[in-house]
Amino acid sequence: MEYFIDTANLEEIKRINDIFPIAGVTTNPSIIAKEKRDFKEIIADIFKIIGKDKIVHGQAVGSTADIIIREVNLLKDTFGDNFYTKIPVTPEGIKAMKILSKDGHKITATGILSAQQIVMAAEAGAEYMAPYINRSDNIGESGIEIVRDAYRILQMTKKTDEECMNRYRRIFEPKILGASFKNVRQVHETMMAGSKSVTVGTDVFERLIYHPYTDWSMDTFNSDWEEVYGDSTLLDLLY
Repeated sequence: MEYFIDTANLEEIKRINDIFPIAGVTTNPSIIAKEKRDFKEIIADIFKIIGKDKIVHGQAVGSTADIIIREVNLLKDTFGDNFYTKIPVTPEGIKAMKILSKDGHKITATGILSAQQIVMAAEAGAEYMAPYINRSDNIGESGIEIVRDAYRILQMTKKTDEECMNRYRRIFEPKILGASFKNVRQVHETMMAGSKSVTVGTDVFERLIYHPYTDWSMDTFNSDWEEVYGDSTLLDLLY
């Protein structure tokens, strides 16, 4: 399972990365613009915090396949192999994915609100496909069903390593990257539907492990311990 955090705020990234086993960070044009800083500096600073071994997703903003392709090449040259470019599932975006994937570029398909968009992007060579769960729910669709249907199709059409290498010049497993969550339940159900990756805003992310009875249990343990041992820890008692 891969957890990503959906933010470009450096303080949030530092806090989450220090505590949780995240695979990286996702951004989009709105998230980047919110920081009101130089784009190149933002991405470089994120890599400094999480390390070059983790992944950063950032979005191409060109409206034609030609511009998107040029942006992707420049982004790879600037930030290295663990920068994944998010490309929207528009006709021009799919065209760009198909061309770029033949040269082994790492692509995340975005703007997804249907199972067919996921499958089409995977065929075009995207490694990650990011469906918007809450946005789908808000327009009367089921984000979870979109993930479940797409996952079944991806499993039925799974490529061998040889097929993958021949088509995309590298071996990878297409992964559904669940996005756009408003609560923990949506995250959990997306995983259960087949999403092997999720990207979550920090407000929801920090609630993933919260349970009131966990806090109550720890308070009880601490109280019972302190009645006998005071504020001593095992470091005090075992040395």
